[in-house]
Amino acid sequence: MRRVVPSGEARGPGDGNKRYRPMIMDFDTRANTLSTEIRDDWTPAIRDQWRKNIENIHQELSAEFGQRDFATKLQNFKDLGAKPFSVLAYHNKFLAQARSAFVMSAYYPALVGACTLGERILNHLVIKLRDDFKSSTHYKHIYKKSSFDKWPKMIDALADWNVLIPEAAADFVKLNARRNDCVHFRHDLDRDARAPALEAIQLLEAIIQRQFSAFGANSWFIPGTLGASFLRRDVETLPFIRLVFIPNSFLVSNRHQMHFTAGGLLVTDEVLESVEDLTDEQFAMGDI
Repeated sequence: MRRVVPSGEARGPGDGNKRYRPMIMDFDTRANTLSTEIRDDWTPAIRDQWRKNIENIHQELSAEFGQRDFATKLQNFKDLGAKPFSVLAYHNKFLAQARSAFVMSAYYPALVGACTLGERILNHLVIKLRDDFKSSTHYKHIYKKSSFDKWPKMIDALADWNVLIPEAAADFVKLNARRNDCVHFRHDLDRDARAPALEAIQLLEAIIQRQFSAFGANSWFIPGTLGASFLRRDVETLPFIRLVFIPNSFLVSNRHQMHFTAGGLLVTDEVLESVEDLTDEQFAMGDI
């Protein structure tokens, strides 16, 4: 017998053979398709299929952004690159808006949007997680505030709480410099806001890719599960994992199945009468 698995389901006493699989995510890889070189040594059928795929994306982008100055819009879209595979959190829709502004050559709004979204992410993490770190030396400085504009304090707190991974913290420091540059008056932005906007968006997306990705080599994933990512059992109680990843995950055994339906993703799993707890290594090996 199989059952439908809801996202974010709480772990029960008989679920020791299961792990959380992040699957509710946002991404856009169309820029990768547009940048793919169609090779002469491919078969004619494959070359024709790739040309058709690219033409379909051109039509999608034309409908989304308009035909006027489409060549520039198309180049902007390609230069942005793929939008990262990110679990659904509090940045996805605003990142999409910053990217859209860049495609439309609204470079300064794209720049400001990317920088302020970085600040919003830091604020959200600090506000949502601070009560889990009341014994921290940072807590007395932040427990009453409803918002923060001092990036170094937020970055230091989240890094000390082991919420931000070091690479993401370093990228936030770089993005803060871009934020200061765009907020305070600078003549050079009048001449060229495109390059700073592209840099800011790519820095922000590097942060999202490192910190919020549903895939990858982050320490909270079980190693050795090719083609899929599962959370380690011992990280499930970490405040950041509880806040961001578990609501976007499905608690499943090795016998789960995914069904992509018209209504979205449907996850089912086999109901077993008696199971033993598995270590992460056993789960990765496919043991039941």
